Amino acid sequence: MIDNIAPDGRIQAVPPVDGRRARAGFWLVAAVYTLVMLGGTLPLPLYALWAPQMGFGPFTTTLIFAVYALGTVLALMVFASLSDRAGRRPLLAAAVLAAATSTVLFLLADDVGTLLAARFLCGLSTGVFTATATAALGELAGAKHTRRVSTVSTAANMGGLGLGTVVAGLFAQYGANPTHLVFWAYLVSLAPALLAVIVTPETVTAPQRPAVSVRRPTIPDRQAARTEFLRAATAVLAAFAVSGLFSSLVPSFLREQLHVHNAAAVGSEVGLLFIVALIALVAAPERWISGRWPAPAFLVAGVAVFETGLWTRSLPTFATRTLLAGTGIGLAFRRGVGVAQRLADTRRRADLLSTYFLFAYTGTIVPTLALGLLDQTINQDVATLILAVGVIATTLAGALSRPATATT
Repeated sequence: MIDNIAPDGRIQAVPPVDGRRARAGFWLVAAVYTLVMLGGTLPLPLYALWAPQMGFGPFTTTLIFAVYALGTVLALMVFASLSDRAGRRPLLAAAVLAAATSTVLFLLADDVGTLLAARFLCGLSTGVFTATATAALGELAGAKHTRRVSTVSTAANMGGLGLGTVVAGLFAQYGANPTHLVFWAYLVSLAPALLAVIVTPETVTAPQRPAVSVRRPTIPDRQAARTEFLRAATAVLAAFAVSGLFSSLVPSFLREQLHVHNAAAVGSEVGLLFIVALIALVAAPERWISGRWPAPAFLVAGVAVFETGLWTRSLPTFATRTLLAGTGIGLAFRRGVGVAQRLADTRRRADLLSTYFLFAYTGTIVPTLALGLLDQTINQDVATLILAVGVIATTLAGALSRPATATT
């Protein structure tokens, strides 16, 4: 079947590649996707080690965390949708190379400036790979396997994020060089990852030379589809806001308030949130995933219990929050990816997915930066409570929005 050129000049994605190459390509992309996301959370347990070495405090830690999300958002606004024209494989390869460059900077980092540059480049890599790999998985699997695509893509995302903190914590606690050995191992692993991308079948034919420009977020044209998409996007914004708050607060909270100094334990506690999300999105009943209320209910309960744990300095309460919020994040994320895949124009699949992930990482940036700013003027517990109320309000606003009745 010959591809057509759309009226807007975009190249339509080819039908799924036949046979073994498509199946092999699907799992290769999923594996590399997991690896790239793993790299995104490797630094989290290491901030406590870098801080005394480089002389920075909590606000700088928050800034470094937010710079990663800013890089991701920039990638989603400028680069991620280029694969609709240039092809999936070139963008995936570029993202792996960006991850490798970021890893080299982490190895060389001896000041905050280099750390910020490494984190920003890591965010660029994650943003490009997230949207492009999700689009490629959908095309390699075919329209008949949308459930498999949403399950595998969200599992790769959440699984990678969870494994990153666990792996970094283990290396930091038991490795010879806590802030370097894990990055050497990761850099080596990116070589076969690049080869896997190169041998993966391309799903966009006759690629054109893309023009780089800042894109406006794309949403479906039909009102009913637009409302459905925005509800799913609002849910994932709230879910990532919860994960952003958790990831930025937990390492310092465990060390300073609960006196947990084992890096492997800290990394595992952060990673547990994403592992629970992974289990939820894989094992949850379909009615939980497709339902309007399960994800918001788990998120709201998780935030409430999280705040209780912060104020009471209770580790068991804190762990309960991880189970509740992780379940909500997994449900919201998988449902949203499925909605975006289903509503996306096949000629512009990465475009709509970029918008979806833009909502997600915006949810990470806003509360993280706000926490860093508020923490300079008021008590951290009060600052966190203010942000928790905002996250709950956003979650409920999205869940309570009425479905559209118009179809045009």
